[in-house]
Amino acid sequence: MVTAVKFDNVSRRFDTDVAVNGIDLKIREGEFFAMLGPSGSGKTTCLRLISGIDRPSAGHIEIFGVRSENIPPNRRPINTVFQDYALFPHLKVLDNVAYGLLVKGVAKNDRYQAAEQLLELVKLKGYGNRMPAQLSGGQRQRVALARALINQPRVLLLDEPLGALDLKLREQMQEELKALQQSLGITFVFVTHDQGEALSMSDRIAIINEGALEQVGTPQEIYQTPRTRFVAEFVGSSNVLSPRLSVRCGAGSNWSSLRPEEVKLGVPGAGRADGTLQSVRYLGASNYVTVMLEEDQLAVLVSTTDALPAIGSKVSVNWDSDAQHIMDDE
Repeated sequence: MVTAVKFDNVSRRFDTDVAVNGIDLKIREGEFFAMLGPSGSGKTTCLRLISGIDRPSAGHIEIFGVRSENIPPNRRPINTVFQDYALFPHLKVLDNVAYGLLVKGVAKNDRYQAAEQLLELVKLKGYGNRMPAQLSGGQRQRVALARALINQPRVLLLDEPLGALDLKLREQMQEELKALQQSLGITFVFVTHDQGEALSMSDRIAIINEGALEQVGTPQEIYQTPRTRFVAEFVGSSNVLSPRLSVRCGAGSNWSSLRPEEVKLGVPGAGRADGTLQSVRYLGASNYVTVMLEEDQLAVLVSTTDALPAIGSKVSVNWDSDAQHIMDDE
């Protein structure tokens, strides 16, 4: 499989601050790849390094097998969609989309024809004569996508492009972005701090924390088999069981991860451990229940159709052995 982007022990320092710390990573051609992490983790710096806006302090980046250090941003087969879209407010939508071809010296009729085709691709046919201020947030995002695609990049970088949208529109655009990527077949590198976006859209995810790579894997691998405590706690809701509790439950002496939906409530003495039902939080289709096990607190997802004992009642908790994943943390 062709590697679109390769990080080879890449670091980026700003004076004494380390934004990216020794990352090794391969992004495959044609995949939807997400970089997920909290604010300030270094994921946007990684995007800037790929685009050429920034340069590594150590290591190097290859783009389709070619070392990129001496390739200026405008000569890389890459384009970027930013969170604020960065549309030209004084230009009509059609001219915004066609701008990249204008810079290349493409004739007016040809660039307008290409821009119209892309507006149709992003479901904005007939919007070419509008100004950016006349568009909704979702429409401006589509225009920014069309403008980024008009130069036919082999890699499209997306820096939290859905962050400014409301929930319903963001969910709609997630589906549209994934469908667009699949139809075009180009590599999307998507930076986000929203775990739901990363899990629902990506072929693979890189979890980045404090400039370092915590884990790379499919959404299923990241969710079901987190490698570290940070991944378990950051992605979804997870019970991170202490080594003491792991040993007590027969799962070794390392920290382990157990998703709340894998835990079952029962009568005292019927499960792996007994505890006290501490709280119940209604989530719609399920109740989020917390159970206190001596010094450990365990979260359990219970269907709202199931009867629950009163808060303060003694209960047992149980789960299948393969639901408890042992992590690297000792």
